[in-house]
Amino acid sequence: MNQYQEYSLEDFVLDARFQEWVRYRRDDDVTFWEKYLLENPVQADEIKRAQTLLRSVYKNYETHIDENEIDFEIQQLLNKVRATKINIRDEQTENISFTRSANIFSRNSILWAAATIVLMLGLGWLYKQNQVPETNYSSLTIGKSFREEKNETKAPKVILLSDGSEITLMPNAKISFPANFPVEKREVYLSGKAFFQVSKDPKRPFLVYANELVTKVLGTSFTINAENLALKTTVEVQEGKVSVFRQADFRDVKDQKTLQSKGMVLTANQKMIFESATTNMVKTIIDEPEVVATVTARTFDFVNTPASEVLTKLEDAYQVDIIFDKELLQSCPVTASLSKQSLLEKLDIICEVIEARYEMLDGKIVIYSKGCKN
Repeated sequence: MNQYQEYSLEDFVLDARFQEWVRYRRDDDVTFWEKYLLENPVQADEIKRAQTLLRSVYKNYETHIDENEIDFEIQQLLNKVRATKINIRDEQTENISFTRSANIFSRNSILWAAATIVLMLGLGWLYKQNQVPETNYSSLTIGKSFREEKNETKAPKVILLSDGSEITLMPNAKISFPANFPVEKREVYLSGKAFFQVSKDPKRPFLVYANELVTKVLGTSFTINAENLALKTTVEVQEGKVSVFRQADFRDVKDQKTLQSKGMVLTANQKMIFESATTNMVKTIIDEPEVVATVTARTFDFVNTPASEVLTKLEDAYQVDIIFDKELLQSCPVTASLSKQSLLEKLDIICEVIEARYEMLDGKIVIYSKGCKN
């Protein structure tokens, strides 16, 4: 057991024996790790967190298991954990640097004001020198015989497509599409922000081209915010599921399995942020998650209800993955009226009651808890 005493969170997540314990719960592994936890309580937090992170991966492979895909998911998850740590350190460093800078400029406010003006003028000149003459939307639609709809009003504008799909264009947005879709696919081109309610048609995928992204759906509702040449493009799913790809990958990669690995799947209440400068796609929870329309149970009043049941009900209502230790939280009672709070407010209250904490990681909510003190 000595080899594990120097392990960090990442070491536990990547350890084969640890993975088997979390995944299969075989008796000999359970005995081994429970004994290790008793003898090494200092590492309990790292072990519990490693367990929870692995469960968030294994949960998606309960019916069909592909070892390569699982390994890839684990590596991706660890990359996000590392990135979170780096961002925290960077923010702390920036705060220190800002404090020092503020002290300097407070003594030289005139110089600071002058420097700011010069900088703004310089940025303005650079912008004019580097303006792109043709917008992304124009380059995508040029030469195509499409119908174009613009919203030049201050209110949302509803567009009905030939397949029964409905698009709500926000002010200053525009969209191009054929009068009638061909038999193999449905393609539209967006500039600006729009909400889509796509009619289901499994044989004809619905494709939205916006900035450097392609969003592929069969039938669902979602929002895309894609201002021309914007630094960020976002896709938010209200209900159902969409797949988001970089246009370059969607155009160049012919093998479907390889293409899927390069894309990002979003489900209800999830959001993807695409950064043009880095071409990174980041998955998270939308700012204000809502109960999915098809869910019938909408009351969240609990009296001495096990926390595991409370979290499962939230997971079903919002259709967001909430990862937690069911056995550990089964003995944690929750008494609370949570019908009027947002999802994140609900989680704040639950975690305070059961002495836990949560974080959002890759579009999932992960609950960390040591159990309850009865």
